Amino acid sequence: MNLEGITLNLLTNELKKQLENGKIYKIFMPAKNSLLLMINKNNTTLNLSADFSGATPLLYIADTVPERPNTPPAFCMLLRKHLEEGRIASFHQQDLDRVLIMDIDLIGPARQIITKHLIFELTGKNSNIIFTDERQGIIDSLRHIGKSQSSFRQILPNLPYEFPPKQEGLNFLTASARSIIDACQHMPQEPVLKNLIGLTLGIGKNTALEVLKRSGLAADAKGFTLLEYIACEKNLSALQKEINNCFSAEHYNVYGIISKKNRMKIVVPYKPLLDSDEILQVFPSLLNALNFSAKLIPIQIPDKELLSKTVSNTLTKVAKKIKLLAKDLTTAQKANEQKIIADTIMANIYNLQKGSSSCTLNNIYDGEPLVISLSPILSPIDNAQSYYKKYNKFNRAVNEIKQQQEETQALLTYLESIDASIETASTKNEISEIKQEMVSAGLLPDTSKKKKSPTLAKSTPASIKFSEETLAYIGKNNRQNDFVTFKIGKSSDLWFHTKNIPGSHVILKTTLPEPTREDILHAASLAAFYSKGKNSDLVPVDYTQRRFVKKPNGAKPGFVIYTEQKTLYVKPEKY
Repeated sequence: MNLEGITLNLLTNELKKQLENGKIYKIFMPAKNSLLLMINKNNTTLNLSADFSGATPLLYIADTVPERPNTPPAFCMLLRKHLEEGRIASFHQQDLDRVLIMDIDLIGPARQIITKHLIFELTGKNSNIIFTDERQGIIDSLRHIGKSQSSFRQILPNLPYEFPPKQEGLNFLTASARSIIDACQHMPQEPVLKNLIGLTLGIGKNTALEVLKRSGLAADAKGFTLLEYIACEKNLSALQKEINNCFSAEHYNVYGIISKKNRMKIVVPYKPLLDSDEILQVFPSLLNALNFSAKLIPIQIPDKELLSKTVSNTLTKVAKKIKLLAKDLTTAQKANEQKIIADTIMANIYNLQKGSSSCTLNNIYDGEPLVISLSPILSPIDNAQSYYKKYNKFNRAVNEIKQQQEETQALLTYLESIDASIETASTKNEISEIKQEMVSAGLLPDTSKKKKSPTLAKSTPASIKFSEETLAYIGKNNRQNDFVTFKIGKSSDLWFHTKNIPGSHVILKTTLPEPTREDILHAASLAAFYSKGKNSDLVPVDYTQRRFVKKPNGAKPGFVIYTEQKTLYVKPEKY
């Protein structure tokens, strides 16, 4: 859950009311990437927690104090030295960016008041906490960013602090709805969603999608008809009013969407439209919502994390092996050089003497001088034979390495398909199938060798009904892919799969004489969504009749070859 700029603006106001004029009296780091400031204000202790351990950073006031480590990290010790006993002078946001700044007043060496700063950058996986002096020089940070990680902006001690690149655009809270829609209208070649995000300040994908949903526009819509323009302006204006009411009201509600995996998906200062598998939770403040989010225990499918880690580690090893094989092949492909040297030695055999460590001879094929290393303990003819042996060895190695490359590349493709299946899996049975497949493939140890072979858990491929006549089936792992393609799919059905990207097999069945163009695009979008390319804007998807899809003898689960395909470029969508 990454909070948008408008939501962080509301958070800034709440933290300002709660923390300003409070005194920092204890500092802890409960974990490597989290910070806890214990603040005393009006004889009340407030626990400001900054949890940057995951991809979704949280900054909130916790109602419980986590366990403290025995040995505090160096960054914690530094903050204790400088900031304990400091007074929080102000709390503010950098424009509508995801950067919040805490100004802390301290007594300087000459008994004068100096102001230092804790800067919280809540920018997803790159989140950071930077401690700066009164001149905005970096004293230290939670994470150091050097030139190897960023050529634009380094976060290192003794460097001046620079804010992240400033975004340009219309302020979503103050600009008129018409000016925002007009700006989008001037770029009709780009999707409206992308324009709403890129041309405004303070919102992200969630709020931009909310505008489109309320206006009845598709997520990939480009440009507006007159009616769509009117609807967008009306709904955008209403949304802005709803958001601004939160900032002006003394009491207000914020709304959190909780996913089926019991994670807080978003928190926003307006009542959002929900998808079918989401739950809406109402909170009296943003801090209350964030505290609730921090306590949620996500629903985990047993073994899913273990399988994912196993596949990830194996993928790393296989990718490394592919690089080493490529290096070996480059060496082995120098076989002809060994033969040229051997032939040149043989042509000059009577001009060479035993005991030489090198010689220079004219290459018998092109006449160019050739510097040749020799073994002084071998006779000229034995030196020639040594090069012939290297030639034969390298020649054999080329074929062996190429065969290993093919096998290793096939394993890499197979592992990527399992990785995609693990991402897609949403039930225990689906994970059980993947686990048993990995055992069969030798990727996991078989713990049931001395027991009766367990019955394979069964799971059902997903199916989506487009209309009374048309239905799509989606395989969510390799076993399901084979079942969907070769058991459910009939020869005239259309079969879909992402082009050169691991993903699900999709079968489109219809009682119509042939599928409609719209249904074909929907099926292709499903194939893109249930693949490793699901986060891309456009994904290439191949489709062909099922009769042109074949499974080679002895092929691994889910592996097929196909012909007569056409390719569509579609946006991943779950219908």
